[in-house]
Amino acid sequence: MKLRTKFTLLVASCTFVLLGIYYLLSVYTASNAFVEFNQKSVVQMTTELLDDDDVEAQITSLPHNLPVQQQYTALSHVFTEQLFILVQNERVILPSESATDLRITYIAVEHGHQFKIAPLNQSPLLIQFSQEQLLLNDQMGEYALFWLPKNTLERKHQESLLMSRLADEFMLSLLGLSLLAALLSWLGAWYFLKPLKHLKHSFKDIENGNLDTRIEVTKHDEVGEILASFNRLAAWLQGLHQQYRQMNSDLSHELRTPLNAIRSRVEAMEDGILPMELEQLSVLGKEVESLSQLIDDLSLLSLTESNQLTLQFEEVNITQLITDLMAKYQLQASSHGIVFTSDLAPNTKLVTDAKRLRQILVNLLDNAFKYGSAGRFIKVSLHACDTYVDVAVEDHGEGMSQTQLDNIFERFYRVQTSRHDTNSLGLGLPICKQLAELLSAALTVVSEPNKGAKFSLRLFKKS
Repeated sequence: MKLRTKFTLLVASCTFVLLGIYYLLSVYTASNAFVEFNQKSVVQMTTELLDDDDVEAQITSLPHNLPVQQQYTALSHVFTEQLFILVQNERVILPSESATDLRITYIAVEHGHQFKIAPLNQSPLLIQFSQEQLLLNDQMGEYALFWLPKNTLERKHQESLLMSRLADEFMLSLLGLSLLAALLSWLGAWYFLKPLKHLKHSFKDIENGNLDTRIEVTKHDEVGEILASFNRLAAWLQGLHQQYRQMNSDLSHELRTPLNAIRSRVEAMEDGILPMELEQLSVLGKEVESLSQLIDDLSLLSLTESNQLTLQFEEVNITQLITDLMAKYQLQASSHGIVFTSDLAPNTKLVTDAKRLRQILVNLLDNAFKYGSAGRFIKVSLHACDTYVDVAVEDHGEGMSQTQLDNIFERFYRVQTSRHDTNSLGLGLPICKQLAELLSAALTVVSEPNKGAKFSLRLFKKS
């Protein structure tokens, strides 16, 4: 079931319940109105009631030995607005000729007398008397006489018709309002879910390879947040796709260069152009080592990004580790006329993975010697406090622009305008960034064009 249909059914159901309550309340209100109507009718009917003395006076004026049923007929002819009911032994005697369209049934009750009066094609009316209104006697026995205004029956009939008409009107109103509520709910669902329909089509565009697909966000509600998230996702996928294409291009180039060199050198030795000697084999070994390093870097980066790299934490003397590492770069610094200095806090120890920390520092020093040697100055600093240790590698080289700083930790990113090393694939700094995160450390860089660069690694002490 589609979301629009669910939303429509939900709103329509709620609306139907509300309208149903409205219907019941309306009927209840109408019933109260009828109660008030009946109370007013009672007042009116009271004025139309026939007094007992008038009936007795009329009977007295009749011949003395006249049978009761003839007296009953005479009363009906005199008081035509009254309905007389004659009962003998809980049996209703047939009414007068003017009331032959009525069915009157006597109902025995514990106290008083009750009659069910059913006019033709109308709902029955129950009438109860607390006692006989008049007792008559003749040779056939004793009779009980009751009477009530005939307009009472008409008033009950009009009440039933009014109730039926109101009920029908309420039901039609309920049906009409329910249909209207369903229509409005469907239109509301269509309106509010219209952006999601665009989102669906946009996802299909992404599936078809149109990664530049974006949705205009005009709302600031939950749907707007979803659309904004889609735009960010699409931008990320587009960037990832471009990075993937660039990676394929770089890998193809970086792998092809050493492989072509190895193949051409081997073919030359096979053809006798180059001698089969140790120097040539050494060159081949360097090319193979370059390929091996590339594969190792890609494997390490994959392991770090997937959190599958195993770390071995132990207490490490950071001061001694940096001192030993700098000793290996002293000859390179001297040969290139670089002032290679340090500012190290003494005997600084920290629980970390010594191998991965050394790998980060080696990459930072390699970058400093490759891209910052023009400044003839490289400095390594180590400062410690109660909660963390800061290690910094600083050079006075050509530096980087803000755009270059924003992308420096992206894999395969190389600044071709300022970084001319063709042996690098742009994996060193991304590996450093990932290793720093695994060590719960923070790697940052500060640089300006022609003012060098400073990479800082903050290692937090474990409590």
